[in-house]
Amino acid sequence: RFLLSEAQKRLFEKLVLYCDKSANLIPVSFVLGFYVALVLERWWGQFRTVPAPDGLMVAVAGNVHGADARGRILRRTLMRYSSLAALLVLRAVSTAVYKRFPTTDHLVE
Repeated sequence: RFLLSEAQKRLFEKLVLYCDKSANLIPVSFVLGFYVALVLERWWGQFRTVPAPDGLMVAVAGNVHGADARGRILRRTLMRYSSLAALLVLRAVSTAVYKRFPTTDHLVE
């Protein structure tokens, strides 16, 4: 305010009055409600896309039959792929997981 000239001060004052008058047209809580709803919807969408291998594990255990070595190896391989997919997604989202598995060599280990 101290660096402005008299004309700039008057223009700034007119801008402040205009913003004050316009702020009463749309309540801030109304706009804030839309913003919070948008943020929560986006967060929930991201949360729902994180793979949870539990359901897949139940489906594989129920559908891949056989007590022999072939069935056991097939179930274990499918679970490893499922766990790897979950780990890759969590690694992209969480810094703690990324620090634990920074490279693909760490994933292999």
